[in-house]
Amino acid sequence: MDFFSTHVYTELQETDMNVRPMLKATSIKFVSIFRNQFSKEQFGGLLPFLIAHLGSPHVVVHTYAASAIEKMLTSKVDGPNNTKVAKVSGADLKPFLGNLFTSLFAIVENLDWNENEYVMKCIMRSLSVANDDLLEVVSIVLEKLTSALGIVAKNPKNPQYNHFLFESIAVLIRAVCSKDSAHTSAFEHFLFPPFQTILQMDVVEFTPYVFQLLAQILEFRPEGAGLGDGYTSLFAPLLTPTLWERKSNVPALSRLIVAYLGKGAKDLVPQLMGILGVFQKLVSSKANELFAFDLLRAIVMYMPQERGKTPKFVGLVTHFFALYIGKFGSQGYLDQLNQIQPGLGLMLLGQVWIPRLQSSSPTRLEAKTQ
Repeated sequence: MDFFSTHVYTELQETDMNVRPMLKATSIKFVSIFRNQFSKEQFGGLLPFLIAHLGSPHVVVHTYAASAIEKMLTSKVDGPNNTKVAKVSGADLKPFLGNLFTSLFAIVENLDWNENEYVMKCIMRSLSVANDDLLEVVSIVLEKLTSALGIVAKNPKNPQYNHFLFESIAVLIRAVCSKDSAHTSAFEHFLFPPFQTILQMDVVEFTPYVFQLLAQILEFRPEGAGLGDGYTSLFAPLLTPTLWERKSNVPALSRLIVAYLGKGAKDLVPQLMGILGVFQKLVSSKANELFAFDLLRAIVMYMPQERGKTPKFVGLVTHFFALYIGKFGSQGYLDQLNQIQPGLGLMLLGQVWIPRLQSSSPTRLEAKTQ
């Protein structure tokens, strides 16, 4: 480590960012490559200098600095019981959060520079490590991420940058809303406008991410709060067949519909036929049958069964069960449902199908299958 102490560390301490930029970049790369040789205490001493270099006007320098910080935050050391634990914890990072995010977002907001995936990846990693300490900065970080999203939505150019941007938002949602679900309203306030723009403009690269984040926020929405006006107005367009024809949309869209049913099924009863239409489309594809039965399980678990269109709903479901068994056999029916939840096939048989046959006789057409 003599070389590091004599040459590298000395160069990193230089505060004039216009002096020897290539030598600074090389010194930062040295730290990045040999990061596993540094102790936790040495990391703590290096971090302020790396953050300072995020302010360099030279792209190569602040890019190397962002990459080095991100890699430092992923470094592991031996923990108890043969485990690996992070060398830099959230508590270790906390004193530097303000300067770190200020410097990183200054790069993001500089429109003279290209979208830098290393910088956005560093933001994502910093959010992930900080986790417990994000409540203090959630508003400003969310505002910055939303602004960045609005810019890239107009002209998506860098897939890696875009991916880390959406991942950063997802990390922030999980870290904050898992501790206090009331914060979902802030995320809805900031994110709904750019999300609606993306969906209206049909930005194909972004729609799967938008559906995933909408589902995540909705899942954290406080119990009993219902869907709210924003989610309610958005639901009907989600059943548009063209959205489900894109393979990349299906996993996130399915999760979103399930989240809708979990939080506001009673408000979705008028949309039941559309939901069942989605189920029918999904189950017709072997690649999507898992998502189909996730949706079916949510319908059975959350849709109200006391009044309204319940008899028609139960009839549609049991009619589908009968058709499925007629085509694939009773064991295929049980196997598919039991993959979702052990015993689900028999539960639906006992709690939904048999009671329906006892309460109302099938029509002539239904009798052929049931």
